[in-house]
Order: sequence, then structure tokens, then C-alpha cells
Amino acid sequence: HSVELAQILVSYFEKKVYDKEKIVGSIDWDPIEKIVVDGKDVQPVLKFAPELIEVLKEYPNFRCISVHSVSLNNSGSYIVQELGYALAWGDEYLQQLVDAGVEPTLAASKIKFNMGISENYFMEIAKFRAARMLWAQIVKQYEPKCDCACKMCVNAVTTSYNMTVFDAYVNMLRSQTETMSAAIAGVHSIVVTPFDAVYE
Repeated sequence: HSVELAQILVSYFEKKVYDKEKIVGSIDWDPIEKIVVDGKDVQPVLKFAPELIEVLKEYPNFRCISVHSVSLNNSGSYIVQELGYALAWGDEYLQQLVDAGVEPTLAASKIKFNMGISENYFMEIAKFRAARMLWAQIVKQYEPKCDCACKMCVNAVTTSYNMTVFDAYVNMLRSQTETMSAAIAGVHSIVVTPFDAVYE
């Protein structure tokens, strides 16, 4: 129903006569996550990607396709594993969109990354910085019209993988250092998992 949701949002924005340049948001449409995490074959759903982009193409700051590598982070993946899978995952979306006839600049500008933040402070800073550089190199291979398409949009989420039930207030310290590393790395947005989420 993501295409329907996008249509509802667009009609609402048009009714309110909002400035399309100032609307910032996302629809976190990510069928590949179901394949990677749950092993479900959702390939038929991938055909909706070009239609979803078409509905939101006039909104330059509204993303509609997501890479949820935070799922890998919360499953215990190493930093390099998450980074590698996230980039391959994003490239898969980009390739499928271009193959379906979506212009590369538009396709790349509609992809957003939801990446996890683990407890390894300096490596996490390095991960986000490396991700931006590597994603730019991937997008350049598709020869976009504008270099602006090479900019990676990242939402960072503190991990739930290392949270403890037995000493919940330690979770605040862990989340704080994780959040700090993502902030220093310069991500677009950060979600801080509540310290008591593991038992609430």
C-alpha cells in the first residue's frame, strides 16, 4: 500500500499548497529487508518501486525507498558486514530502478539508508564516513545528471543488540556514546532507542 500512501500524501501536500522543496520526509519502503531478514520471497513487490518514485518525483527532499541495514546490526553483524551489505542493498535498488527506466539521478535521490550504531565508537564514525564516500562512487557509475544524486541520506539508529535487561541504566551510557559517534560522523537524523525498551 506504499504507492497509495504516497498518493494520499501528495494530494494532502497539494491541498495545503506546501512548498515542495521544503517538505522533508520518507516512506520506508524496503521489500528486500523481508528477503534478507525473514527469507521471504517478495520479488513481485519490487515492481512497485518505479511507480512509487513517479508519485513523489516532484518532492526532492522526500525519500521513498529505504535500506534497513539496522536489521543486520541488531542481528549482531560486524561493522564492515553491515556497511558492505547496505551498499550492495542500495546498489540492487538502484540497478533495478535504472533497468525499469527510472533516470539515475532521480533513482539515487529517492534512496535512504537506515543504519545501526554499535558500541565501537571510532569504527562507527569511520563507517558512516566511508559509507558516504563509497555510495558516491557507486552512484557515479550510473552517470547521473547531477553530483547531488551522489549524496547519501542516512538515518542512524542505536542498536538494541547490546542492551541489557539486568542493568538498564547502563543502556543510557551505551546509547549516549552510540549517538555521539553518529552525530560526529554527520548523519542526517538519529533515532535513540529508549534505555528500557528491552523490558518494556
